[in-house]
Amino acid sequence: MGAGEELTNGGLKGASGEDRPSREGRPPGGGPAGEGDAGERLPGLKASPAAGDAQNEGGRALEPQAAGAAGKAAECGAPENAASGDAAGGDSGDTPEPPEGGRTLLRRRLLAAGIALAVLIGIGIMGWRYVKLKQEDAPADAGPKVVPVEVAEVTTGDVVKVVKLTGNVAARTEINVIPKMPGRIRSLSVDVGDRVTKGQVLVKLDDAEVLASLRAAEAALEVAKAGARAAQANLEDAKRNLERMQQLYDAGAISLQQLEQAQLRYDQAAAGVNDAQVRQAEAAVESARLQLENTVIVSPINGVVAARFADPGELAGTSQPLLTLVDISEVQVTCNVTGEDVNSLRTGQNVPVVVAAAGQTEEERRFTGRITSLAPAADARSKLFPVRISIPNPEGRLRPGMFAEVHLTTAVSRGAVRVPVDAVLERDGKKIVYVVEGDRARERRVETGITGEEYVEIKSGLKPGEKVVVTGQDFLVDGTRVQVSSGKNGGQGKEASR
Repeated sequence: MGAGEELTNGGLKGASGEDRPSREGRPPGGGPAGEGDAGERLPGLKASPAAGDAQNEGGRALEPQAAGAAGKAAECGAPENAASGDAAGGDSGDTPEPPEGGRTLLRRRLLAAGIALAVLIGIGIMGWRYVKLKQEDAPADAGPKVVPVEVAEVTTGDVVKVVKLTGNVAARTEINVIPKMPGRIRSLSVDVGDRVTKGQVLVKLDDAEVLASLRAAEAALEVAKAGARAAQANLEDAKRNLERMQQLYDAGAISLQQLEQAQLRYDQAAAGVNDAQVRQAEAAVESARLQLENTVIVSPINGVVAARFADPGELAGTSQPLLTLVDISEVQVTCNVTGEDVNSLRTGQNVPVVVAAAGQTEEERRFTGRITSLAPAADARSKLFPVRISIPNPEGRLRPGMFAEVHLTTAVSRGAVRVPVDAVLERDGKKIVYVVEGDRARERRVETGITGEEYVEIKSGLKPGEKVVVTGQDFLVDGTRVQVSSGKNGGQGKEASR
């Protein structure tokens, strides 16, 4: 709007007071011209007659204000386009807020967009997981078309079932040396690790009191013997007197009363002759001598001193051991077997035993033991049957407390069709192998028997000479193409030599 112009109803009035027609030649005033003006101001909206009236009302209300603003602008000498810019700036800064219904619609659209985004994200995650599971569950043939494998030949031979059991090495004989009488230790001549022989003196106790008791007992024995000699002499004298009195009585020289007195004296003398006191004294002497012997403690076995619990000068009792001796010329290993395996064992059976701590080489660690006892009943708590195995130990390399592994042979199949243990798989409760036929691996169900350390007995499903997969079989299905990279000789091994 130029300077000096006034906004009128439907047109502009110039500064000279002349009416200027509105755009497109519409005459000033209301009606269609005003309606066209309103439509031109708000593009895209069709003005209604009511809107035109409202615009005309707003135009008349703004007429004084616009005239004042135009006058001030003329006084200040502002150019026409500046006034127009001010008017436009005022219109753009006064933006009306959208109605309440518009805000509600906007919120609904944003909520719908958020829900749609969440659904899309969920579908994406579920699709990713589905693809991942498919990859994990993909069959073995989903990999490379040709699978490298190793094979072994089906052979015949012995299959031996060996049960490996563990136990601890123990000495065949273990003795605690305990004094038979209390006393102070005068000497102790051995220490831990010393070898001893049967009858060797180990400990001496103080024997002063025992010697005094022995002398007293011997003296009492002498007294008893002297008394016995006196009683015997008195008996002999009474006997001779009785014989004389009997002769005199027979001759009528003495009375019957005198003869009876002689008989009474003889009976009394005979009663006085009693060796019980002598025997009692002799027993006392013997006891004292045994006590003296008990002050010297000797080894009851050939063995080694395993422990020492006392020193010279200490007071020894009859309840605490002074030494522990063990005989390790032969050791024992006790292990427990199940009821399934116990009936396959017998007393006297030789069994291999491995003791890792006994040497540096495999040969030094291997021993041969012999079953010496089989428990007739199972242990009440473990429900297992104890088996005792004796192992000769002339060099003393086996020591009590070492860990031993016993290999018990519980079953043997002679001349069986067999394959390496690695060749047999179990799928869906069935035992299968993969047999190489040309460049394909064919799945074949088999019936197995004894399983040994290296081989499995095949009762049905295979024939000697066929090739079975022993490496790479986990990646195969029936019909997978294979490439044999190397072979294993199925006829050699530990069990082949048995």
